[in-house]
Amino acid sequence: MPIVQKFTRFDESIIWSLLHRFYMEAGPAAWSDKIVPQRSTSNAFCADTYASIVASFFKELLAEGNSQPPLVIELGGGSGRFAWQFLNRLFNYHFSQEDPCPEFTYLLTDGSEKNIAGWKQKERFAPLVESGVLDFAQLLIEPDPVIRMQDGDVRPADLADRPVIIIANYLFDSIASNMLRIRDHQIEQVFVQTESTERKFLDRPITTFQSISERFESRPIEGDAPTGHPIIDTAIRDYARRSGDFHVVVPQICMEFIEKFLGRSTPLLLLAGDLAYTDPSQFELESPLIFDTYFAHYTNLHIFGEMFRAYGGDMQSQRHKDANFSCNLLSLPGKDEWAELSLTRTRETALALLKDFNPYDAHELTELIENTAGEMSIRQAMALIRFSKFDPDVAAACLPHLLFNIEQGEEAIDRPQIYETFMEAYRAFFPDGSESRLDSGIAQLFMRLGYHAQALQLMNHAIGEFGASAPRLFAMSLAYFNLGDQDKAEVLARKAVALDPHFAPAQRMIADKFEAPAAAVPVAAATSYAHVTVSNRDPKVTSKAAKLLADRGVVLIDDLLTADVVAELRSALKERVNNWQSSELGKPNNVGDKRFTVPIRLQAPFDNPGVYANPVLLETLQRVMGEKPVLHAFGSVTTYEGARMQHVHREHPLLFNTDAGNANVPCYATTILIPLIDLDEEAGGTQLWEGTHMTPKSAEWQGDPLVFYTKAGSALVFDYRTFHGGMPCRASHGRPLLYFTYTMPWFHDTLAFESHAAMGLSDAERMKVPEHHRDLFRFAKRIAA
Repeated sequence: MPIVQKFTRFDESIIWSLLHRFYMEAGPAAWSDKIVPQRSTSNAFCADTYASIVASFFKELLAEGNSQPPLVIELGGGSGRFAWQFLNRLFNYHFSQEDPCPEFTYLLTDGSEKNIAGWKQKERFAPLVESGVLDFAQLLIEPDPVIRMQDGDVRPADLADRPVIIIANYLFDSIASNMLRIRDHQIEQVFVQTESTERKFLDRPITTFQSISERFESRPIEGDAPTGHPIIDTAIRDYARRSGDFHVVVPQICMEFIEKFLGRSTPLLLLAGDLAYTDPSQFELESPLIFDTYFAHYTNLHIFGEMFRAYGGDMQSQRHKDANFSCNLLSLPGKDEWAELSLTRTRETALALLKDFNPYDAHELTELIENTAGEMSIRQAMALIRFSKFDPDVAAACLPHLLFNIEQGEEAIDRPQIYETFMEAYRAFFPDGSESRLDSGIAQLFMRLGYHAQALQLMNHAIGEFGASAPRLFAMSLAYFNLGDQDKAEVLARKAVALDPHFAPAQRMIADKFEAPAAAVPVAAATSYAHVTVSNRDPKVTSKAAKLLADRGVVLIDDLLTADVVAELRSALKERVNNWQSSELGKPNNVGDKRFTVPIRLQAPFDNPGVYANPVLLETLQRVMGEKPVLHAFGSVTTYEGARMQHVHREHPLLFNTDAGNANVPCYATTILIPLIDLDEEAGGTQLWEGTHMTPKSAEWQGDPLVFYTKAGSALVFDYRTFHGGMPCRASHGRPLLYFTYTMPWFHDTLAFESHAAMGLSDAERMKVPEHHRDLFRFAKRIAA
């Protein structure tokens, strides 16, 4: 494996300069692109824990009465998300108009100028900056720190009369440290060699550390003062008295940085949450380094506690030790005129908060909530959002399922409670640059509850703070439409499409609400589809059909189902559609003007393997996809008389943002439409642009479409990426179609099924499926009965 750097003292390794370079180059993208995780600390529960401790500290200072306004310094502020959530919790939950928060300054710092520039662009921060509560500065973690503010440089000694609270989340684990090895009570210096699976790793931009690995060796140290710092050396000698063979991380630069604040007379708090050991019993010989999309290491917070105690302070840690996230309060009461300040109340608050349940527990439960939100009732979802302290990520995870449950009308709904809960979550939301539709999703929820004016007010606020986007403009359009202002609704819907031409909800709204019904398209030679048609009686039907689907993005397989099977399905379909509640799969999903998808259970006559696992169809798809697909969705597309032209669309956005990424991607999902009546101009058909499954993301459909008026029992099969749309329906009997979606096992369409499950079956229904076809249903929703 190519060597990046030969064995070098741990604290002089190239990994530290590479890490600094990574953050300087990446700036806010490190978090918006989800390269570096931040949710363990940048969540409302963790912010509230810290705010509770700081509020107790503020109240002790007020009682003492001789304090200048405290200064809260957040180190390595990153995306700015924690700062917003901390300030939101402190002002709105720990103080009030009757009990106002004392004057203080929150100084948000980082080493990267890109991050600071990003904070200055955040409208969410603007009122806090204008009021003097929030300020920004560049601050590097170094032994002689200088806070570089807009008005000039400040050193810790310049803050002699101000109590200071330092917040350091996942910071010390990213700052250069040394590492020693204790073996048989002897102290050894660790050296590290770094290697990479990529050749010329150093010649490329640092965008990930996943190719890096490490090797260690250690050499004895002469004497008993390996660092020259008396407090650190005393702690190391104490570690060496322990039996065993283990590594000890020594974060000397970070400790000397903090020590500059310990030398003042005013009180100091350090709130540190990190990948860290807080007890020497946790020390081990395993490598403390983490090479992933990011780089970090398990640091040593126990030695910080030793330093605070040497100055007369103390350390409170969470009772249940977890090196993946250790939350700690390190405190120093102060001296001289502060000698009487014991910080008893502050320390008691910290102990109570960290005794049994801690912020990392909340993070773990948040992930559990997100993975199980689909099974929650409305009351359970509300309880979990409140438990999370109205965390926006938890609210976003619960939102789709709340919308679904409200649509079903199966529970009594406390509308004011839902409204207040989601407004709390919106107030905690901070845009870090990553994609989020929380605000527009909340607006959709409010409209489902009948709060149209409140939804409009929310979208006005969101667009003012975060900027216009297709989902926000569409939500605002829908609110105006519901309030009776169709002119404004149309303008905003068209603006949404102008921003994102492929934003289907706005396209659908324009086609259904603001455009005149399209005239019927006559069948003409130009739209003949004979060249993409294969007869089911053709001995080479599967090979021909597979070639057409791969090359043209569409194939029509004539007479796939026999007339008697079609008749049986047709006679049962109307009852299934009308009695959709009995499926337990959800409410019909509106996919256009007077068009609905309705999921169908695998019950007679729809449990016929010749229908859902037709051998011709499966072999065709397996030839194109390269493996056996899964049945992702199964149901009816029911179009009623008077339905207008459907908007032209792809079934799903292309998988990647770049044309290079989408190039040469094989077929991974298909839609199959089987009419249960012969289609004609009255009933309407499907228009489709052949070959558009291979066009770039930015390309639109061009030229005349093929217009398919399919015979009953014939199957129109097309690639998910192919542009298409339903034709108008003028027939009194409507247009009943069966639809299937077959996909590669790794693809799951999360966008198409807003109000119902894609498909589902009970254990009894699954057992009736021939064993060799059961794998088709591996991702189907499981129904209790």
